Amino acid sequence: MNNQPNDIKHAIEDIHIPLDKLNKTIELGIKRGQVKLPKPKRRLYPIIGVASITTFLLVGSAFVSPAMANVLSTIPGFKSVFEFAGDNGLQIASEKGYSQKIALTESDKDIKLTINDVYYDGTRLSLGYIQESSHSLGELGELELKVNGKRINFGDSRSGEYISDNQYAGVINIYPEDEIPDSFDLEIELNNIGKVAGDWNFKVPIEKSTAQIKTIRVDKTIVYKDTTITVNSLKIGPAGIKISTKLSSKDKENPYLIDGKNYQVNLLNADGMALTQEEVSGGGNDKEIKMNYGYAPLEEETESLTFSPFLISMPNGDPPNTSAPLEKSKLPITLDQGEMGKIIVTDVKHLKDKTLLYFKVDSEFPYDDHMNYNTVWLEDESGTNLTIKKKSYPERIEQNSYVQEFKEVDTNAPLKVLTKKMATLEVVKELELKIPLR
Repeated sequence: MNNQPNDIKHAIEDIHIPLDKLNKTIELGIKRGQVKLPKPKRRLYPIIGVASITTFLLVGSAFVSPAMANVLSTIPGFKSVFEFAGDNGLQIASEKGYSQKIALTESDKDIKLTINDVYYDGTRLSLGYIQESSHSLGELGELELKVNGKRINFGDSRSGEYISDNQYAGVINIYPEDEIPDSFDLEIELNNIGKVAGDWNFKVPIEKSTAQIKTIRVDKTIVYKDTTITVNSLKIGPAGIKISTKLSSKDKENPYLIDGKNYQVNLLNADGMALTQEEVSGGGNDKEIKMNYGYAPLEEETESLTFSPFLISMPNGDPPNTSAPLEKSKLPITLDQGEMGKIIVTDVKHLKDKTLLYFKVDSEFPYDDHMNYNTVWLEDESGTNLTIKKKSYPERIEQNSYVQEFKEVDTNAPLKVLTKKMATLEVVKELELKIPLR
């Protein structure tokens, strides 16, 4: 297996951006990646939030369990793992019948794993599973994968939600470094779950979905300073969008850094709104990296998509908080984020099971549907963060207006709203590439 380049990882860790929004977007320059942090899925969000269980690898002798084939039907309102714990794209794929429904179960050391859902369409490969145990549920360990008997390099991300104290529904997104066939046997080998050693090995038959995928060959190269970026192709499907690129540099040890800043990519629709980035994966060496970026599916038609790179500055130390008492009588409340603009709190609503915070982002940067790379949170009088781990991100209402759920608090309880003096996110217009879809 391959190791992540420490210089990139360390550089990223120096950027003070909420970990739940950062991890997912930076599985960079690696031949074999592992995301171990949890992330809520949707309802999905860029990484962290809920509990995560990792991918698994195997070699072996999985069997079909007729009893487990009906496990989902015993849970009220539970149709599939993808619809329960998957992101928006997987929910759509499942609802439209594009995903495979299977029931492969392996049990060892009082831990049962069942793979229930599979989706593969050329833009993404995802597995939905149920983990069950009479004991506490641990994270899945690292996976080893084979395609038609041949071991592959890959990255993965994981997310999920608890069904009960002893049941967990999880999703594993797999990002192979190289192209894989339309149909194949995926062998998964998993040798530990949490601190429990064991064997959970599967052989999963994968068939490419019948979903229509639009593939656009781009093959455009852009040179910026000493970095060369090639956009190879764009694939659009009902479960998401995948853009394949190559990043290279003759003189630098790390192509992912430009002028000492971390390179990232937005994908904008024809109105300039950023699509939500759901995964980044890649592989390569210190001179050239192949990068794949995955985005949420299009919710409405657009005439074009724009590949829009931006650079994240590396601040020294922890950027300071900026805060204000949250008092309805003083709305709107403005929080200054420095060069990146302002957060303007417009309303707060106290419901019986949650608190809703409404706000606008006054910034020239095109944030996505979950305001990735930015953060707002509430604290009570004791300084306790009221963010809901299961959904630690806002939802876009329109343009730069958002709403975020927080834990319920008494209407009269003193609250404080906080954000960060943001690291600079610099859109590099010279690197933008408009891709017509018609």
